[in-house]
Amino acid sequence: MLLKRKAFDLDTFVQFQSGDEIAFRQIFDYYQPILYRKVLQFCRLGAEAEEVTQEAFVQLFLKRGTIDQPDGIYPFLLLVSKRLSISLFRKHVLQETYKSEVEATWKEEHLQTQQEIAYRELHGLVHETIQQLPPQQQLLYRMHKLENYSYAEIAGQVGLSKNTVRNHLNLACKFVRFRLTKIIGMIVLLGVFQ
Repeated sequence: MLLKRKAFDLDTFVQFQSGDEIAFRQIFDYYQPILYRKVLQFCRLGAEAEEVTQEAFVQLFLKRGTIDQPDGIYPFLLLVSKRLSISLFRKHVLQETYKSEVEATWKEEHLQTQQEIAYRELHGLVHETIQQLPPQQQLLYRMHKLENYSYAEIAGQVGLSKNTVRNHLNLACKFVRFRLTKIIGMIVLLGVFQ
């Protein structure tokens, strides 16, 4: 699109440079719709394009003394609006990056928390299952599985033969495995129906 540059007369331009509001309003009324359409091509929303356009005109008014001639107004507005649009784009990219990082961190922490809860619940179930064993099997199971004693060490401390320790541990392990398999199976079924 070719811009029909309005050549403001020198008097209007001089008045604009001196801060005259009427002269500035003439320039604003002419260039604002043109600049807005241009900025809207780069911004996501109309409100953002409006904000960039308004800020470009604020900068024009503040730096009006740096513009030498009437033909320099539109290039100045384009340059400022381009920089503001790029700045806004960077801000959006940073916000999206930050948002993604926060979501990823939250999901990771949430998953970790869920895993910790599941571990504690499973640990509690194992403890409850061990409590259901007969006292002799309970003692032997704890010594072997939780304290890492060998069959020979357990037999020596408890005063039983190695084979008796092995038999008690086999029975205890079968019981614990059976109970946990039932409980975990029920948990899985409940999870499916939620």
